Amino acid sequence: MEEKFTRPWERKLVQLNLCVQKLFIYRVIQRTVLTIFPFVLIGSFAKTIQIVFLGKDGLFSDLTDFMSDSVFYQLDGIISAIANLTIGWVSVIAVFVAAKYSAKHYNRDDQLAGITGSLALLIIAYSYSRKQPFAFHSAVLGIRGLLFAILLGILVGYIFKITSKPKEKSRFAAMSSSVLNRTFISIKSIFSIIILAALVSDLVNVTFYSNLPDTIVTALTSTNASSNPVLSLLRTFGLGAYTIIMSFLGWSGPYSSIGTTYADTNSVTNLNYALTHHTAWGAPDLFNSNALYHTFAAYGGTGATLALIIAILWVSKDNDFLTVSRWSLVPSIFNINSALMSGIPVFFNVIFFIPFLVAPLVNMAIAAIALQLHLMPPAVYSVPAGTPGPLIAFLGTNGSWQALIFTVITLFISVLIYIPFVKIAEQVKVIDNLADDEGGVDNEK
Repeated sequence: MEEKFTRPWERKLVQLNLCVQKLFIYRVIQRTVLTIFPFVLIGSFAKTIQIVFLGKDGLFSDLTDFMSDSVFYQLDGIISAIANLTIGWVSVIAVFVAAKYSAKHYNRDDQLAGITGSLALLIIAYSYSRKQPFAFHSAVLGIRGLLFAILLGILVGYIFKITSKPKEKSRFAAMSSSVLNRTFISIKSIFSIIILAALVSDLVNVTFYSNLPDTIVTALTSTNASSNPVLSLLRTFGLGAYTIIMSFLGWSGPYSSIGTTYADTNSVTNLNYALTHHTAWGAPDLFNSNALYHTFAAYGGTGATLALIIAILWVSKDNDFLTVSRWSLVPSIFNINSALMSGIPVFFNVIFFIPFLVAPLVNMAIAAIALQLHLMPPAVYSVPAGTPGPLIAFLGTNGSWQALIFTVITLFISVLIYIPFVKIAEQVKVIDNLADDEGGVDNEK
């Protein structure tokens, strides 16, 4: 290892990564995020088409004007179905894989555990609504519910361990007898999990219908800090860092904005100023999320992952990294990075955590300095949904070449930040492959 990694911080990072890889929960996470990759990839392409071409505020929505209403609605229905039932329900697949793998590790019925895990998640996400008798809270089922789904799957596997007997080879000649035997061995586990899921479901619905999450986010993001630049800057950096960390862990934060136009309640002041003075120069609030986070920290999605794709295509020689990056490039251009996050994977990856967090924050810091020194105007205008990250500053400032220059600079810096970690990840992958070949990694049956 010392020959491959000469810097002390590299050796410490690799050692930490190797230690984490030995944890059972990490093996479950890694297998789960890799398993869901094809579904996330298909859903990412469908989501891109849905947002960029079919959405009324999409970047290229005008290209569908030639279609008749009937053809447009049929196409929109097909694309929506694919997007909603792949990337929109990916946590249902994730909880199945996590529960199945966990139960298999404990030598319990993995198939019933997987099915039970998916059912438990659907019960938890079920919406108690009289207007829509069969509806779910989409935030729990989509990519932003990935962390919860994996933890739920591990819990389901553990409940099967403590409430059911080890799985045995069938001693029954008839298939029906074998299935019934498996069912009755696991019925206590299934019943316990369903009851627990129903209790959690009630708590989830109380939380959603009380509008508690929206109330908290609104309170955090709507503070009128334009008169206090320091407070505005700290708030944007704090909420930005929180959003990045939560996205890394398969959750969401206040600045998560897949498929939406970018908006900050404090940006209204800047927009009114620009409309009145016919320029963005001199806008009063320089450090809101529109001016910093959405404009400079989210190239290709949370974590500035477009820079990661560029870094991989530039320096990587790993076929898996290159293949995933090429397939993920188109959705990432339009700021949908779920496929890249799952395929590399970046989710929960110790090695990529540092650049995933640092690159966006460095970009925001450079942009904040440039704004404070009046080297460029802030982004004040709304941009179409799906606008490529590197163009948001240019369009949001109504064509400021200064903003475009700083976009190129910060994107290049982000690539430089990611490059050493791409090389480390490649070397760690070689070590893992050698360990597998030598039987150094346990393979659960």
